[in-house]
Amino acid sequence: MRNLKTVKYLSKSGNIIDVLTVGNIVYNYYDNGLLAESRQNRIMHIPSFDPMSILEKLSGKNKSVSCQIYHNTPERLKLFIRQLYPLDDKVLWLPNLYKAGKKALKDEKYDLIYVSCGPFSSAVAARSLSKHYKLPYILEMRDYWTLLSDYNLQGTYVNRLFSRYTEKKLLQDASLIVTATEGIAEDISEQFGNFLKEKTFILYNGHDEEDFLSLPAFSTDKSKYTLSYFGALYAKRSLKCLLKALKDLRKENKLPPNFSLRLYGNYHIETLQEIKQSGIEDLVKIIPQLSHQQAISAMLSSDALLLLINSDSPKGTLTSKVFEYLRTGKPILALVPQNGEAGKLLKESGQNYICPMESTSAIKICAEKLFADRDKELKFHYPEDKYERKKQVEKLNERLLSAL
Repeated sequence: MRNLKTVKYLSKSGNIIDVLTVGNIVYNYYDNGLLAESRQNRIMHIPSFDPMSILEKLSGKNKSVSCQIYHNTPERLKLFIRQLYPLDDKVLWLPNLYKAGKKALKDEKYDLIYVSCGPFSSAVAARSLSKHYKLPYILEMRDYWTLLSDYNLQGTYVNRLFSRYTEKKLLQDASLIVTATEGIAEDISEQFGNFLKEKTFILYNGHDEEDFLSLPAFSTDKSKYTLSYFGALYAKRSLKCLLKALKDLRKENKLPPNFSLRLYGNYHIETLQEIKQSGIEDLVKIIPQLSHQQAISAMLSSDALLLLINSDSPKGTLTSKVFEYLRTGKPILALVPQNGEAGKLLKESGQNYICPMESTSAIKICAEKLFADRDKELKFHYPEDKYERKKQVEKLNERLLSAL
């Protein structure tokens, strides 16, 4: 979503953009309807030999089988497989990526190379092409790499050392570093050198106002109460304590009438097991992935929205959905660290239903307050102009032009 919207608005600013991306793989989400928005000049799909590409090839035309294998494989096994590769598990894409990049650079005249990570190994190809063709390259860090403290992607000490060295070289040689959050930018400069601050630009995920303009007005049904979550649950993010809190509230008759927890997306076996073992499976409804426009409509028709970030995540962890959540004007039950970047953004916007994801008692108190405020006229103050994608990408465009 982030890359698609960036290409959309950079193209609207008059840039001609060719996109090199991976070929077919097994993935959590697909939304082909979004492609019409991106306005790129052309897209080149490059085959890979990473685990998800291999699984897609082995499944042939029966995509449902590969998706079932992916979702039913325990996360600990997936992590073990990821840790077997140097840099990351997409590294086997690099030979084809480099080859396609060389061909594109021979065929056309480009002003710069922009690489959005992850996968972080893709920046190795971008840096090599930059040096060979003497073009500036822009390194976008959508997430943490070796500074990710709550999830051990590297596995071994040697792999971590190699990845850390590679990240340092990639950051040093980039003409501009783009980060998705302020925390990522701060942690990068702290760990890899304060001189990086001068060439760092923060491009938040934000919301796209155009996505909201064509939607009809929504009114919630007062006879029921819907708490909705959108997107994946992975790594340490869990519904366990929330489900326990909701179970306790039901016993105490403190849930709103006709309460339901709706999960929009495609979920892994760990999440499904948590729901099955919760004792309130009847209150939970899973809705398979919707198109982006349908998802926004479902957000607007919900009574409240759910956000989860584990407490030991780095301070700059800020999920992309939070901006669309805030734009809806709905109350957000935010199970996130109080002092992390997500917590600060929520407070800045007047959202005060914030507590740790890992504390059942804290979630109970927070949820009770949320439910009690249902009939109040809540006024939030999300700074829409500050985080609107179009305006942010226009500022990015100015920095890209100055990097030439």
